Amino acid sequence: MLGDQNPGGESTVQNTARSTSENAGEARWYIVHTYSGYENKVLTTLKQKVENMGLQDQIKEVVIPVERVREVVKRKAKGKDGKFVRDENGDYVEEDTEIITEYKIFPSYVFIKMVMTDDNQNVVRSVRGCTGFVGLNSMNATEKIDGMVVHNAPPALTDDEVEELRLESGEEAEAEKRFRFKPGDMVRITGQDSPFEDSVCVVESVDEENNSVTIIGNMFGRRIPVELPATNVEAVE
Repeated sequence: MLGDQNPGGESTVQNTARSTSENAGEARWYIVHTYSGYENKVLTTLKQKVENMGLQDQIKEVVIPVERVREVVKRKAKGKDGKFVRDENGDYVEEDTEIITEYKIFPSYVFIKMVMTDDNQNVVRSVRGCTGFVGLNSMNATEKIDGMVVHNAPPALTDDEVEELRLESGEEAEAEKRFRFKPGDMVRITGQDSPFEDSVCVVESVDEENNSVTIIGNMFGRRIPVELPATNVEAVE
């Protein structure tokens, strides 16, 4: 039976026959779906299982594709003594700071290079937070061949897909600069020098070259466009 639960809460797949696969014995890239927010937990747990069980020659790589983005944000300034700087009014002084942030390209998915067999499927599927391989569901996970229940293999990524995702390159992509806002975004103004401080406004336009946004504020019942540094506004969730 597929999807049995053991006392530890992890799902298992019972072995009834060898998995059918067009690439038997060859390590290929597959995609596993996870519960939301479980990507890193699945990656860490699976790597530990592979090491503990000595399966490095069967499950070769486990990765979460990410993009590295350079963003300019406002941070509290620090002095040479490492302490936060305050102005004459006792308020913290802020400065524009460029940071590099990693974003998951495919949230809720983990990519695995492995030899597809029933046993290896069991190892992956037994990880808490893993919901199964992409391309398999309750309708096509198994089939009967000559009276035997056979586990089908999920579809592997094509060579073109592997190349596009840079899964085999081993190179870390250079961080790309990304502008944080787009027209229509709701933002809260944080800059202390703005008459609309702490107001929630709509972004009218953006100027990526000068790292600024034009927002539409409301004063005395009138809609007024105001251009502000992008670091003086924050997204409203």
